[in-house]
Amino acid sequence: MLAFALAATMLAAAPAAAAPMTLAQAVQFAESHNEQVLAAKAQWVQAGATLASDRSAQLPNIQGIAQSSMSRSANYAGNFAQIGVPVQPNVSQNTAEVAGSQSVFNLQNELTADAARHAYDQAQQNYRFVKEQTLLNVETSFYVYAQDVQLVGLAKADLGYQQALYAIADANYKSGLVAGIDRLKAQVQRTTSEESLASATADAEDARENLSQTIGADTSQAFAVPASIPAPPMPSTDQQALDAVALAHSPELAIAKDALDIAVLENGLIDAPNRPTVALQGAWGNQVIPTAFPFNEATCQIHQFDPHCGPTHFYTIGLTSQLLLPLLDWGSLHAQHNGAHANIDSQTAAYSTAKRQAMIDVDQAVRRLIVDDQNLGLATQNASVALQAAKIAQVQYKVGLGSQIDVTTAEQTYLQAAKQLLDAQVAYALAADRLKFATGTLVE
Repeated sequence: MLAFALAATMLAAAPAAAAPMTLAQAVQFAESHNEQVLAAKAQWVQAGATLASDRSAQLPNIQGIAQSSMSRSANYAGNFAQIGVPVQPNVSQNTAEVAGSQSVFNLQNELTADAARHAYDQAQQNYRFVKEQTLLNVETSFYVYAQDVQLVGLAKADLGYQQALYAIADANYKSGLVAGIDRLKAQVQRTTSEESLASATADAEDARENLSQTIGADTSQAFAVPASIPAPPMPSTDQQALDAVALAHSPELAIAKDALDIAVLENGLIDAPNRPTVALQGAWGNQVIPTAFPFNEATCQIHQFDPHCGPTHFYTIGLTSQLLLPLLDWGSLHAQHNGAHANIDSQTAAYSTAKRQAMIDVDQAVRRLIVDDQNLGLATQNASVALQAAKIAQVQYKVGLGSQIDVTTAEQTYLQAAKQLLDAQVAYALAADRLKFATGTLVE
């Protein structure tokens, strides 16, 4: 009875912190709580901020400026005493303006923004890849837990079977139909079943905690396990069509392509500072110098002007162009280009490898799916036949037509077939999703 007490204790030790989660709810929870998913999302958002910042250098820049300055000096002669220019002891200036600028042509800004766009796309694809990988991990953990729960059910059924055999052996022993050794063997099998039940219960509890950790939930989270592991419909296994889908949607392939594009742009950025740049600037505002009023007042009065005469508003328009010609750089540009070309070669090889790997993944996923589908059919038939054989062996043993070894062997054969069926169900369900993962369509 120790096994029953241990099993009950383990199942009662994990109270649900919330309502039991289904597989779909567990996946949804993981998307907002899993550490790897959140890290990939943060990288994607940060890449978006970098892209917005780099792209703004190509767009019109408009800003309002308010500035006030004041200084006081006792050096009346100042630096210009030798030419007789007096220096004002008090200087105050207030400026308010709206200034704008526009980069008409700047190759460095354009290439930097283009590289930032590819980095953003790369981070976005990585985020999608991590979500697909996490979904597959959650499904694997969920099905492992569901399998372990069903193994607990099998262990309980086996224990009931062995208890019935022990009762038969005990009755036959008391009736003188069998020797005492049969009853001892039945007792050993019953004890072994109790131990198996305790181990299966512990495995199920471990799997539940591992699943909770995978999705980022509290370790007391409960899950709604289906009565049987669902078998998804057999997807298309058209190799050419699946290869085309993988080449178009695989996030790993897109990440490799973005890395190659960034490498090409980095090579162009080496010469970008030496290319012509053209920029347009303009401003409109108002500027007042209060400390200049006393100096201008006399002049204004002579000409019968207002003491604060003279316009204070202003505008400026400017067009700036620049061309740098490095006459001597001691081979630095050449060395940088060599490094950039080596990086381009490396990224080109990585992209080619990613394309080949994408088709290999699809090929292997299709092959494994077909095999797992066949294994599921065979395992289903074997489990049904083995169960029927175990029931017949029990009846034969009860009426004295079979030995204790025969009935025990039949039960062990059924347990093995039932476990193989669970393995086949899990393998087929995951194989269908691994094919979607290989083609990059697991997460839409």
